[in-house]
Amino acid sequence: MSKRNKNRIKHTTGSDIAAMAQTKVDFVLECGDANQIYLSGDFNDWSETNLPMIFLGAGKWETSVTLAPGRYEYKFIVNGVWIHNPDAPENVPNNHGSLNSVVEVRP
Repeated sequence: MSKRNKNRIKHTTGSDIAAMAQTKVDFVLECGDANQIYLSGDFNDWSETNLPMIFLGAGKWETSVTLAPGRYEYKFIVNGVWIHNPDAPENVPNNHGSLNSVVEVRP
């Protein structure tokens, strides 16, 4: 008796495609005198509290966000003070007279 393998077709949905396009982006800030740092940007509606950063020691703070391809502006909130990322490859002026940092996620 022989067995036949049937070809199975997997259908890809829009949510599958969106999930495949997501990229984990690490945000890092060197700031030794901080007690608390949050990441805020247009990817989280500029929330001041929903993306806390983790202190790794030696003044290094980090968090990761999964983002779809695109261009995003962000800032750090260090002890309640909004700052741009001094190590970002690009910083742009914002409507508040300061700078926003830019991260680009490529497909």
